[in-house]
Amino acid sequence: MASAPLSLAHRTGITCRRAAAAVVGGFLRNRPLAEIDAALAARPAREQALLVGGVLAALALLSLLAAQFGVVGMLGFWLALIVLVN
Repeated sequence: MASAPLSLAHRTGITCRRAAAAVVGGFLRNRPLAEIDAALAARPAREQALLVGGVLAALALLSLLAAQFGVVGMLGFWLALIVLVN
C-alpha cells in the first residue's frame, strides 16, 4: 500500500520536471528537449526541486498577472505559452 503514493509522487515529479524542461527549452531553442531534461535529471534532487519549483511558480505568477486582463489576458498567456513550448 505504501508504494502507491510513492509511485504517484514519483510520476508527478517526473511530469513537473518535463514541463519545466519544456519551458526552459523554449528559451534555449538550439538544444534538444531530451538533452535539457537529461541535464535537469542529472542534478541533485534538491536542485531539481528548486529549479522546477521556480519555473512552475513563475508560470503561476505570470498566469495571475494575465488574469488581471480578463479573458483576453488569459488567452494571450496560453498562446504565448503554446508558442514558447512548441
